[in-house]
Amino acid sequence: MSKIEDEVCEKIQQRAEVGLKKYGTTMEREDFSDLDWMNYLQEELMDGAVYLQRMINNYQDALAELEELTKRVEHLEEQLEEYLE
Repeated sequence: MSKIEDEVCEKIQQRAEVGLKKYGTTMEREDFSDLDWMNYLQEELMDGAVYLQRMINNYQDALAELEELTKRVEHLEEQLEEYLE
């Protein structure tokens, strides 16, 4: 396996330990129906979509700021060239 896959496996182990401590059981529990598992997954995926949207918004804001700063630098470079002539 690659280093990246090793990192994912390690995180899965860590999450399993957290889940065992928090819920007192493993994923092999039998008290959830398939529908319960599907609903739980849906909730987790919706949370993930919200986290992703926030990251997209932050990324777009950063790109817009970078574009503005790039324009300002270009303008300052033009002014410097004019000054040095």
